[in-house]
Amino acid sequence: SKYNDIKLMVPDIPLTLINNTAGLVGGDMYGWYTDNSTTCQFNLTNPHISSTSDAVSMCFCDPLNAKRCYSYESNQHIFPGQTLKFYATLLGINYFGTHTPTDGIVEVYGISSPKSTLALVSQKYIPNTCSLIEYTPNLIQTTIYHIRLSVYNSPTHYTKSFDYIVNECPIGFSASSSQGSCTCSQSVSRENVTCDINSLNITHNGLLWIGTYHTSTPFNANATNPNACIINEDCLLYCSPNPVAFKLNDTDTQCVDNRGQRMCGSCTEGYSLLMGSNKCGQCHNKYMIIAWIALFAVMGVLLVVLLIALNLTVSLGTLNGLLFYANIVKLYEPVFSRKGALPVLSQVISWINLDFGFEICFYNGMDSYAKQWLQFAFPLYLWIIIIIIIQLCRRYGKMSRLMGSHAVPVLSTLFLLSYTKLVRTIVIVLHKREVTLHCTNESVRSVSLWYEDPNIEYAKGKHAGLFGFALLVSVFFVIPYTLFLLLNPFYEKYLSNFTILKKLLSRFKPIIDAYSGPMKDEYRFWPGLLLVARIPVLLSVTLVDSFIQSQHFLLSMLLTVVAIVSSLSHCFGGVYKKRMNNVLEVWFLFNLCIMVGLSVALNEDSKVLIWYNTCLSVFIFSFILIVVYHLYLQLSNMKCYDALIKKLFKKQDEDDEPLLDLIESYKTVDQQKMEIVPSSTDVRRSASRESVVDLF
Repeated sequence: SKYNDIKLMVPDIPLTLINNTAGLVGGDMYGWYTDNSTTCQFNLTNPHISSTSDAVSMCFCDPLNAKRCYSYESNQHIFPGQTLKFYATLLGINYFGTHTPTDGIVEVYGISSPKSTLALVSQKYIPNTCSLIEYTPNLIQTTIYHIRLSVYNSPTHYTKSFDYIVNECPIGFSASSSQGSCTCSQSVSRENVTCDINSLNITHNGLLWIGTYHTSTPFNANATNPNACIINEDCLLYCSPNPVAFKLNDTDTQCVDNRGQRMCGSCTEGYSLLMGSNKCGQCHNKYMIIAWIALFAVMGVLLVVLLIALNLTVSLGTLNGLLFYANIVKLYEPVFSRKGALPVLSQVISWINLDFGFEICFYNGMDSYAKQWLQFAFPLYLWIIIIIIIQLCRRYGKMSRLMGSHAVPVLSTLFLLSYTKLVRTIVIVLHKREVTLHCTNESVRSVSLWYEDPNIEYAKGKHAGLFGFALLVSVFFVIPYTLFLLLNPFYEKYLSNFTILKKLLSRFKPIIDAYSGPMKDEYRFWPGLLLVARIPVLLSVTLVDSFIQSQHFLLSMLLTVVAIVSSLSHCFGGVYKKRMNNVLEVWFLFNLCIMVGLSVALNEDSKVLIWYNTCLSVFIFSFILIVVYHLYLQLSNMKCYDALIKKLFKKQDEDDEPLLDLIESYKTVDQQKMEIVPSSTDVRRSASRESVVDLF
């Protein structure tokens, strides 16, 4: 015998093994025969039997190819708190004396501190396959450590050892001595933010952006860069509102609508910013920009021609309330309804606001910077067209007779159409965001970024040109235009005596008179007041971070402005000469109040959408009636129209003509005196202002 085993010598007696099982291994026989001679072994009729023994050794293995065994494990690099992972297989000896996989227990010996000695830290039972063994050291000091693996209860006391290296925590993590691992660094840590050092994932509840300042510089998530700076800011526009998990080298996971880069300010690679919305889409044809430029050039000319042909201008007083309504609805479109209006209704509102109204990819790679330039370009293009027409009218008599007195009122109308669009673009361009940078060298500094696209520094680089142009438009158009319309009566009364100012005012008087012509003399400031009423609404809806979170504030602001305008109009007893214009403006303000009230009262989005589309439909119908009214006025001034009317009603005119001649021929003495000497009231009234028609 050997190892105190008992050896039983028996003659050749047949032994049959049927349906034997031993759980994982050794289904036919467990243990091994240590005698080198084969005379004492069974004479097996089927040598393919399953046999093994207790674990006597082990090897490192590959889980993808379990049959391959390695004697050594390469050094592993981990961060504090990360888990060491390695695969091992326990080996026993089968009946024929060769190694075969078996099950057993692996003991792991490690240290708890750099100066401590090896001690048993964990035990792991593994089956007879290539199995994963994990161990978390919880050491934060960066150095090389030693680990030893031992086969439990092995008669040979078999062990294996290898080294592992603990590195500094990666970007966004910092070592915690209390937890013995890397946790969220101070620059990342805030409420509802968690960090997992094993997966290198950072998790938060949404509407937040965490990432490095230089997002364009690629790096590994396990990099340790001492010069990296991290941004940890609220992001309510284009960031996901849902919980997200991401790595610092892949921050685009926090964004929605195909956006990415710093604070989700730009479109991801392969996407471009669309005209007509703030969404990012793909451009399928790089030559479409030529077609779009040609289309918008033609649309600009057609718009000017339509305004001239129909005299659809502010000089008649029918457009002031309509444009005020359309401007407000366009600004508040995401506030009134999250799903948006019907495409047809939304399209008309957008066109009145000189917007595209539909999503198009203007060119591949367009960003917010280029889009704001285009927002300036279209209104300026319309101005250039009408200014050229005015100059041609001054130079050529036929052109002047063709245009009549409509050219300057059309210019005034285009100014009013462009006002809200330009002011909103200026506010977007000048909107700044201060962002705090937390750098890994414990320095904290603040940088100014453009709010619309935080990838661009504010008033620096390419934004400097856009910033300067926005200031020029503000100084030379927005501010003077607003003050002229609002304070025109004051200028005429107190500043017209100064020669220099009188010449300056005389140049702009035809434009100002186009707005104030339909007004009563004492309320010529009303168009300017409507401009000023747009400003608080425009600023609040443009500068707010989230339409959803600020919905009640925005609706309250709008309701306050509409209530003030309506109250003033009622107190003045009507600011227009014609009663129809007063009724139209009250009608549009009432429609706007209904829309705001229903948005506040109704909580269901479906009901709000129904009423929103209903109010817009009423507005569109009113707009069509106004266009028809202008068309009727234009036709009634045409000679062919008069001839047609006379022909249709010739008989009735012949019957009524003698009576009309008799009435017109009779004049009282007072009427005859007034024809010779006008009254003092008429003299003062005619001297106080001139109409656009008289001047042009």
